[in-house]
Amino acid sequence: MKSSIFIPYLLRDGAILQRNQENRFWGYTGSEQEVTLSYEEILLKTKSDEKGYFDIILPAHEVSESIDFKISTADAKIVLKDICFGDVFLLGGQSNMQLWMERLKTRYPDEIEQARNPLLRYFEVPQEPSFDNIKTELTSGQWKRAIGEESKNLSGIGYFLLKKNFQKMAYQ
Repeated sequence: MKSSIFIPYLLRDGAILQRNQENRFWGYTGSEQEVTLSYEEILLKTKSDEKGYFDIILPAHEVSESIDFKISTADAKIVLKDICFGDVFLLGGQSNMQLWMERLKTRYPDEIEQARNPLLRYFEVPQEPSFDNIKTELTSGQWKRAIGEESKNLSGIGYFLLKKNFQKMAYQ
């Protein structure tokens, strides 16, 4: 029987992991299988538990861009593309965090058109209220870049915070 590997949406293609600190990376596969994760010159191994859950601690990494992560078991292999290490900000809790760039285009008409930095990314957590059980994983979601039209659904507060922080830190 062929096994598969499930990686949470938050850790898939285009993800940003916090720079200069250890990061937790997890997923699911077959029961009690050896799992290998490799990127750059780093090779990490663990074993999934009886339910197939695995967890790996990634060593601290400096700012970087576009790294491919290879995850494999004896029966399956996947590649996650364009993973970056940088600064991660969590926005939430206030309704004004949902004031999207699309709604700000009259006040800032050139921002969406001029947004061109592929390192400014966002992950919009899907709104799926659940009042009767605890969810352990998201059921969807995708990392997007704050480039042109793709930035329309990005929080305006988030965009301007990221833009200012990026300029201040001079990652270029």
